[in-house]
Amino acid sequence: MEQLDFNLFYRWFVGLSPDDPLWNRTSFTKNRERLQGGDVFTKFMTRLLNHPQVKPLLSDEHFSVDGALI
Repeated sequence: MEQLDFNLFYRWFVGLSPDDPLWNRTSFTKNRERLQGGDVFTKFMTRLLNHPQVKPLLSDEHFSVDGALI
């Protein structure tokens, strides 16, 4: 969301023109449970966690994630 304030490439990527207002930053947070309960999220996370470059980075000892990156 921060990048959308000043990076034109990010705006272009999500379909915003330079003058378009941004949506509310809490939209993702408010919809997180609904998104996580969906089939697309499950498929995405399964493929991501089984990716050959990601698998070696995983640990059973601890877990942390930045929700903004998802």
